[in-house]
Amino acid sequence: MNHRKILEIWWIALLCGITFSFTAKPLFAQDPAETRKWIGGGNAYGTYGQSDVQESEELEGITLEIMLSHRIFDDSMALGKAFMDTRFEHGFEDTFGNYHQINTRVFHGYYSFGLGKTFELMRTFQVGATADLVGGLGLAIFNKYYKTASGQEINFDPKFGGDILFGYQWAVYMDFNNYWTIGMKSSVYRNRLYVEFGGVDAHVNHIHSNMIFIGTKKGYVDCVPTAYVQC
Repeated sequence: MNHRKILEIWWIALLCGITFSFTAKPLFAQDPAETRKWIGGGNAYGTYGQSDVQESEELEGITLEIMLSHRIFDDSMALGKAFMDTRFEHGFEDTFGNYHQINTRVFHGYYSFGLGKTFELMRTFQVGATADLVGGLGLAIFNKYYKTASGQEINFDPKFGGDILFGYQWAVYMDFNNYWTIGMKSSVYRNRLYVEFGGVDAHVNHIHSNMIFIGTKKGYVDCVPTAYVQC
């Protein structure tokens, strides 16, 4: 089974999982055992290609994220929602001596559904991990500068488009003092963005990204501070 087929199945499972979580919550009245919020940043990787250039170009950009809520329940189910900002900027010269400069920026809002678990090593120190399916919608903005081998310069008008994000991600994290959390996250996507400049079809593939994050954690703790016990 190829990667596209696997991700299509994961995408269907993600939608079913999110739908089930919203419909089942009133029935089971399950409160999250842990809720984390964070901001993160790191590197994004992908490729760029266009119809009149034979080989694809490797891309490296940046990705920023605001995790509004990542909840892990007592049964290890994990649900998250976040905003993500991904940017690629790349310049190259083709075999005909023409120079291309592309800028791509995509804003995504996404939901995640998966499994997570936290282990308490000390009263004020926990470690954990989560693996999630990801699905969301985005707005893409494209800009391109083009200079021919003869010196003619063209600045194309910005292009706008929508995007459907789907893939999977995993994260590991550490909690300190039952409040602060830091960690790292890696994501894999099947995310191809299409655009047209001056009659030439082009595409940007956002393949994967890595980031580190820092934030806060709220949840149950074994130790409850009192006038006589200090946690």
